[in-house]
Amino acid sequence: MYQQKKIAWVIFGFILVAMVLSYCTTAPKPPAVSFTPGPTPEATGLAEYKPPETGLLAEIKKRGVLKNGVECQNPPGEFFDTNTGQCTGYSIELAQKLADKLGVKLEVIDTAWSGVIPSLYTKNFDMILSSMTITDARKKAVTFSMPVGCDQVVWIVKADNDSITKPEDLDGKIVATQLNSAAETQAKELEEQYGIKYKELMSFDHFDGAYLAVKNGQADIATSTAWNNIPLNKAEPNTFKDAFSLPIYNYVGTAIRMQDSDFSQFVDSTLKELEASGEMANLQYKYYGYGMNCGEPGPNTPANWKPPSP
Repeated sequence: MYQQKKIAWVIFGFILVAMVLSYCTTAPKPPAVSFTPGPTPEATGLAEYKPPETGLLAEIKKRGVLKNGVECQNPPGEFFDTNTGQCTGYSIELAQKLADKLGVKLEVIDTAWSGVIPSLYTKNFDMILSSMTITDARKKAVTFSMPVGCDQVVWIVKADNDSITKPEDLDGKIVATQLNSAAETQAKELEEQYGIKYKELMSFDHFDGAYLAVKNGQADIATSTAWNNIPLNKAEPNTFKDAFSLPIYNYVGTAIRMQDSDFSQFVDSTLKELEASGEMANLQYKYYGYGMNCGEPGPNTPANWKPPSP
């Protein structure tokens, strides 16, 4: 009798194990998400990144927070509100609209610009919506959204400096710019293009450092843009003036990890909706004083591009 009971328990155990294994193998799994290959770590020096199995979009919704990496020192795109102490600006409000679309909160993470793309790949944040210029070099590391703004390159000098009115006048001069910025790259290209040689190219962590160097006489000229000059001239009237403009138009977009194709598709489609509804233009007028019709990134003047009012 005891032997029969023992055999029965053994059979029952086998049946139970079989049922558990059957459930595990037949239980429904989340739908698979196809991913775009990312940049090669050996080539870019970026950390290897593996997207969530169900996609970044699903993870953001589950987490309840969209994380945006910025350098909050580039008004009117990104700057600290002196009353609230919070980072605000054109890019921040655009990012908020993306978060609203997802039904999640927005977290703005201020970070050093020189390490902003590496920080994206170490998962410090989900995207970079922070006046980042779309360049060929950056396209090797990130996927860019459609342009959310376009800006002309305008270099500036002290108001009493009449010695620089064209690129050829930069020969033997000290040029100030921002480290690892599109402006720094453009400044280096300008030397070759015009056959000139700067006395020095000073690269600062922030554009504010470049402007201060010109103001204090440490540098002759600073790389800048029509966007940047609006708040600068407002904050320090009669201190700087435009030296010359270049036929270079910086297009800015949202930078996303290459592998997060589901999220980049969401960002692009939402931005197109904001553009079509006029909400994007309203924010441009709010922060820049003019609307932008950028079109696709290219070397020439965008169609119907309107420069800011002085």
